[in-house]
Amino acid sequence: MPFGVAHPLLRYIAQFATTSFYSRIEVINGDQVPEHGPVIVLSNHHNSAVDPSVLSIKFPHGRMLHYWAKSTLFNNKIAGSILRSAGNLSVDRKTRDNSLLFASTFDVLKQGECVALFPEGTSATLPGLLPQLKDGASWAALEYHKNVREKGRLLSNGIDSVDEDPQELTICLAGISYTDKSKYRSAVVMEFGPSFNVGPFLDEFEVDPKAAVKRMTKHIAEALTKLTVNAPDWDSLNAATMARKMLWVDERSIPLRHLVQIGQTLVDLFATRTPSPELRQLTNLLLAYHKALKDTSFTHYSLSGVPLPDKLDPNNKHDLPTRMRVLGHLLLSTGKAMLRLPFFAAPLIVHMPIYLMGKYSLRFSDLQEDHAQNKIAVCLILSMATYVTLFFLAWAFLFIAPFGFILAAIFVWLFAVYHNSLVDDNYLGAKKVVASWRVLVGIWSAHAKHETLHQIHSLQRRFPSTSISNGFSSETTSTTQQRTSTEVMSMPLLHEDNVSDESNPIRRVLSLRVEASAALGEFLLGDEEGKRVARRLEEWGAKVRKVRKEVSAGQGAGSVRLE
Repeated sequence: MPFGVAHPLLRYIAQFATTSFYSRIEVINGDQVPEHGPVIVLSNHHNSAVDPSVLSIKFPHGRMLHYWAKSTLFNNKIAGSILRSAGNLSVDRKTRDNSLLFASTFDVLKQGECVALFPEGTSATLPGLLPQLKDGASWAALEYHKNVREKGRLLSNGIDSVDEDPQELTICLAGISYTDKSKYRSAVVMEFGPSFNVGPFLDEFEVDPKAAVKRMTKHIAEALTKLTVNAPDWDSLNAATMARKMLWVDERSIPLRHLVQIGQTLVDLFATRTPSPELRQLTNLLLAYHKALKDTSFTHYSLSGVPLPDKLDPNNKHDLPTRMRVLGHLLLSTGKAMLRLPFFAAPLIVHMPIYLMGKYSLRFSDLQEDHAQNKIAVCLILSMATYVTLFFLAWAFLFIAPFGFILAAIFVWLFAVYHNSLVDDNYLGAKKVVASWRVLVGIWSAHAKHETLHQIHSLQRRFPSTSISNGFSSETTSTTQQRTSTEVMSMPLLHEDNVSDESNPIRRVLSLRVEASAALGEFLLGDEEGKRVARRLEEWGAKVRKVRKEVSAGQGAGSVRLE
C-alpha cells in the first residue's frame, strides 16, 4: 500500500508544529531500526496525538510509518481517500478472523514497509506504563509469519503479489519521554531498545497461540519498561521530578540521552518501601513544594533566579529573601529582559495572539495528555493563518521586485527561524520577571503585615492599660479602661515569628523551596544511600559537587549551601 501525497504533507506540518512547541527532540539508538525490510515499531503512549507525531517525524532513516485506523472511518469516500493517502490502515475490529483483521497490515509488511502501534491501546497520564498491555501487536506479528508461510507473496486481494519473497519481520521498541510533556519549549527524547524477531515464539504459537501471544506481550512490556520512567505511584514520581529540577537548575542542561536513567534512579530512591526518617522527611518536603508550586502557578525554573539563603538547615527556621534582595533581583532580571526585548519585539507582536490562544486551549480538556496536542493544534492553525498573512504582506511589498514571490517566501521562513532561535531565552526571562514581581508583592505584603503586628506588640508592652482599636484610640471611662486593659493583657504577645506561611501562599512556596533544597543537599551529603545516588547523578551532569557542607555559625550544627 503506497503512501499518497497526503503523508509527506501531513508529516511536514507535524514537523513544523512539533519542533516549534518542543525545544529539543533527540533520538537515541536509531541504528536499532533496519533501513530496509518489514518493521513493526511499538511505543508507549502518554501524550495523545503528539506521540505519533514525534515517532513519525523522527523515525530513523526517514522511513514512513503506517498507523491503524478503525474501518468505519473509511466509509466516507473523501475521508477514506485522505486516510489511505496518509498511509493509515483499515482495521475491522468486529471480525474474529485474524486474517481479515490484519489483512492490510500483512500487505504493507510484505512490501517491506513499517507499521507503528501503541500496545497500551490508549493515551493516559500515569506514573508508568499501563499494567496490562494489549495483545494486538503480538497477534499481528505472529499471524504475519503464518500468513507468509501459507500465502507467500500473495496479497490479501488474492490477485496481486509482491515481486520478491517477504523478508523477516523486525520488532522495534521505542520509549518516548518528555521533560514536561504539556509545557511549551520543553524537551523530548525517543530511545530505541534492542530489536528482536518473533522466531522464539513461533513454535509455541503453532501449539498454543494464546500462550505464545501472552509471552510475547510480556516480553514487549519488559522491554518498554526499560525504555521509560516507571513509578509505582504519583508521590514517588512527583518527588523524583522535583529533585531532578533542583539538581539541574537549567532545564536545557539536562542530558536527554540520560533522561530516563536519571528519572528512574530518582524514582527508585523515593519508591523505597522502608525509607529512612531522613528520606521520608525529604519526600514530604518535595511533595509539599510540588503542591505549593501548583497552587501558586509558579514553576521551579521561574523561581530559580530568586537567591536562596546562604545557610540552609532543614531542622531550623529559615529567613526568606528580603524585600531589597528580591527588588534587586527583579531590577536585574527586568533589565536583562529589556535588553533582549528590542531584538524580539517583532516576533513577540506577531506571535502574541498565538501565545494567548495556546494558554486558552487548556480549557478544552482537563486531561493532561490532551494539553500539548490542543496547544499544538490551536497554535498551528493560528500560525498558518499568521504566516500566510505575513507572506502576502511581504509579497505585496516586494511585488515590484523580480522574484518577489520567492523573496517573500524566504522572508517568512527566515522570520520563523529567527523567532524559534530567540524564543527560549526570552520566554524563560519573561517567566522569571513575572515570578519576581509576584515574589516581591508577596514578600512586601508579608513584611507589611509583620511590621503592623510588631507595632501592636510594642504598644502592648508600652501601654498595657490602653485599648488598641479603631486607629489605636483610647476610651476615656475608667470602667472601660479597666475592662480593655484586662483584655489586652490577656492576648498572646504577637511577633512576626508567630505568623504562619499558610496565610501567604508566596511565602509558603518560598519557604518550602528553601527547606526542600536544604533537605535534598543534606541527604545527598550525609546519607550513605544518598551518597550512592549522588555519585550516579553526578556522572550524568547533576551539580552535586556544588553542594557543600558548612558549619552553622551560631549552633555548630551541619548545614548546606546550594550554589
